[in-house]
Amino acid sequence: MERRCIKAKEAAIYLGISVWKLRNLTQAGKIQYLPPDNGGTAAWRWDVRDLEKYIEESKVTFPQY
Repeated sequence: MERRCIKAKEAAIYLGISVWKLRNLTQAGKIQYLPPDNGGTAAWRWDVRDLEKYIEESKVTFPQY
């Protein structure tokens, strides 16, 4: 069974971007994340389904002339 929630480095690799870009997109509200369970300093996590949603919403079509 594949994991659904992944940490920043894995999520960044999944999207093909840097961890900093991932965090910037998250803080801008463009990608949802899961906060730490205890509300403390534990790692943020991302749901692979939310990453897929971001990919789908980011697609563009080349204009036809």
